[in-house]
Amino acid sequence: MFKRIVFASVGAGLLAATAVAQTSAPTPPSSSSTPAAPAATPASKPAMPENNLAGKGKWRASKLIGVDIYGPDDKKVGDVTELVFDKSGKVEMVTVGVGGFLGIGSKDVAIPFEQVSWSDQPMAPAAPAPAAGGGTAGTGAGTASAPPAAAAPKAPAMYPDHGKITLTKDQLKEAPAVTYSGS
Repeated sequence: MFKRIVFASVGAGLLAATAVAQTSAPTPPSSSSTPAAPAATPASKPAMPENNLAGKGKWRASKLIGVDIYGPDDKKVGDVTELVFDKSGKVEMVTVGVGGFLGIGSKDVAIPFEQVSWSDQPMAPAAPAPAAGGGTAGTGAGTASAPPAAAAPKAPAMYPDHGKITLTKDQLKEAPAVTYSGS
């Protein structure tokens, strides 16, 4: 009895996989009947955007959500919770979750997208406090504390590591929370 259930499950899985594999993305109408048709097609129809956007300077909204936002003092003030678009599709605002603990007691504050400076380089680790004996500027303490992974070459990042704004965490806590109509 157990073998029949297993074989039936495997068979159903193979049939479903075959059905999924047979579906394909829609293709533009074929113009193989006449050789002159491809020359007329670009003028009559707008060009479709390229599907592979990797490395083309395009960002997905889902990848920006959760990106850390830092204030002018290089301290984290929150993270991106939403992107707000206008009717034409341009990103107007970034909402940043401020305050609270694990999302409890936090609020979202809207910041104009142009006021966020995005960086694909990780934030530099804070330099350790000088020893009680006093340190000199020539000791190089700031460069010795860099993590070993930072020295290894890496591929250019497609998405920003963090954003920086000119507002402090206290200023954001005092700012009004974002409200949405029809939520």
